[in-house]
Amino acid sequence: MSPTEPGRRMELLAPAGDAEALDAALEAGADAVYFGLTTLNARRRARNLQPGELAAAVARIHEHHARAYLTLNTDLTERELGQAARMLELARQTGVDAVLVRDPALLLLRPLFPQIEFHLSTQGCAASRADATAARVLGLNRVVLARELTLEEIRAISAVPGIQTEVFVQGALCYCVSGRCLLSSWVGGRSGNRGLCTSPCRVPWRVGDHSPGHLLSMRDLAAVERLDDLSRAGVAALKIEGRMKTAAWVREAVSLYREALGGTPLPQLTPAVERLGAYTGRQMTTGYLDGQRRHLTGAAGRDAAETAAEDVRSVAEPGSGASPPPAYTLSIGLAERGIRCTCAFGGQICAWELPRTAVRREGTATPAEQFLDSLSAREIQGACLDRSGSSADPGLVLAPLTVRTIEANTSAFLHRCGRGQSPTVRTDLPDAVRRCLARDAACPANHRALGDAPDRARVAARQAIEFGLRVPGVEIVVEGATPADLERILGAIPTARLVMATPPAVFEEALDGTRGLVQACHRAGVTIEANTWGVGLLARMAGARWETGPGIPVLNSLAARSLMVWGAAGVTLSLEADRRQLEDVCRGCPAPATLVVYGRPPLMVTRADLPLACLGEVFEDRRGTRMIPRLESGLAVFRPEAAFSIRHLRNPDIHVAHLAADLVAATDPVAEWQALNRPAESPVVFNYGRALA
Repeated sequence: MSPTEPGRRMELLAPAGDAEALDAALEAGADAVYFGLTTLNARRRARNLQPGELAAAVARIHEHHARAYLTLNTDLTERELGQAARMLELARQTGVDAVLVRDPALLLLRPLFPQIEFHLSTQGCAASRADATAARVLGLNRVVLARELTLEEIRAISAVPGIQTEVFVQGALCYCVSGRCLLSSWVGGRSGNRGLCTSPCRVPWRVGDHSPGHLLSMRDLAAVERLDDLSRAGVAALKIEGRMKTAAWVREAVSLYREALGGTPLPQLTPAVERLGAYTGRQMTTGYLDGQRRHLTGAAGRDAAETAAEDVRSVAEPGSGASPPPAYTLSIGLAERGIRCTCAFGGQICAWELPRTAVRREGTATPAEQFLDSLSAREIQGACLDRSGSSADPGLVLAPLTVRTIEANTSAFLHRCGRGQSPTVRTDLPDAVRRCLARDAACPANHRALGDAPDRARVAARQAIEFGLRVPGVEIVVEGATPADLERILGAIPTARLVMATPPAVFEEALDGTRGLVQACHRAGVTIEANTWGVGLLARMAGARWETGPGIPVLNSLAARSLMVWGAAGVTLSLEADRRQLEDVCRGCPAPATLVVYGRPPLMVTRADLPLACLGEVFEDRRGTRMIPRLESGLAVFRPEAAFSIRHLRNPDIHVAHLAADLVAATDPVAEWQALNRPAESPVVFNYGRALA
């Protein structure tokens, strides 16, 4: 398939969270279907397909003259590399047409699977012509564009020769730029970058002294009225979001867009659009396409506190055949402080309490017994509720938010018990793939162990000169700088050792400025930190020395090798990694690596306009998570109020070239740097001490 030219037929791409949704998409007229194999994809809580189902699924897709796309679009740990490679081999054997990827490791495997197209997932944050060009140079066939783009930006990116563009047109939107969110991981170790987002942005947040509201809960996207515009912009494929949604929803969504593409007048399609929106109860928007970044969030429809609701709406019929699905039990009752739930499965028990949420609208509450009846009619994580062993207090009614939270907690518990894991893909790998997976020797530059003194500090451009003068000899990573800032810093501190960090997302409006910074760094002999693929390409083209930052996280040694092949002089280990994952990657990391051991990392990066009155205010949810938004490089960046720290821990099995402290949000960076050598009281250690899911 060559890139689509304006006016050509656009591919209609449908989600398939399970086999039933796949059939619904095909029957409704999808040109292509995308799906996952339960693990290693960005919707791990969907039912997904089992490896043994893949061949039949691909055959059904091809019988309908459609294309099959496998999602492998998460950050991969060292221990998942073999499984990912086997998934690629299974995809090759079964005739999968394309695979969606995010982790740099898979780009190194790409040449070994020439039969399969590789597409850059929206998790890769392709937001500019530079990103699309980089994807083409890396050998990818298509980029799934960031969902925050305007039509003009889409037009500019789609004009890049040799690469297709795919654009979301229907479904949920994230408040954060895709692939740039750590919030779910921060509050509970369940990473959105690894397919287990718990949607913490959907809950009410208190801002300062104001009552809780839904400032971070995005409306849904519905672009059925903009298809002609997208066609003229040169878009190759239209993507419907919804691998967590029902087969009935998928059927209606595909039918709607099939009819719209066929020329059905828009007024006739309005009822179908409204029915799709009623599924979540959120209002619809095309704000980003129109360049409108205000009024994109807020409560709507069904309470709009869509906590983790979409994560657990697995509404297919229970499994059939000789072996019934395993059963779990759930009890719901009143407790002194609210509602107590107890879930049991396979000899394991999990209990939790929830506050009694007020029912704001008549008719929205669900009797607890009725809720249990609904659970018994469907599966969650491949298990069914044993109604005879489950109970609820008589007369207890549940608000919509409570219902969704119970479902989310139940799904998470069953996942921990192993119900969310697909059987391991078992297939022999070609020798060339095995050789590629062989671990390298660790880079000799990685000689600093966790527990040693940090040697790098991340600071904002406005802080750099004072910090460099008062803390001489420390390498400084400067965020938010312009070429003029670089000149001022070097003028004040000619001997400063600098790394100039580029933003976590570079949109078209910032591309020229970023290119100018890269060229200025090349002339000054200063290293660039690339947080997007496009900036890596700009640095390569300019001949500048560059390394990757937190925006291209490394969770495995093959990713580090892939980035070195691309030209990076160093890499940054994933901020989300737990202790074991860090130890694993450090055993064979072939590139000089940086590990952030202290700081307030960006939990969310958004292009949605935030009221100016909210900037600098504390956002707090009812669990006590506290974060503060500030403008950084033109984007609203939410950082935690309290810093995390693993500076005080000692682990000789974690060894890197640089140990960094992120002081960007510090009121007094110098004082915080000097305090790093003093013992901390009960520090937050992020995911180090818990398993990253």
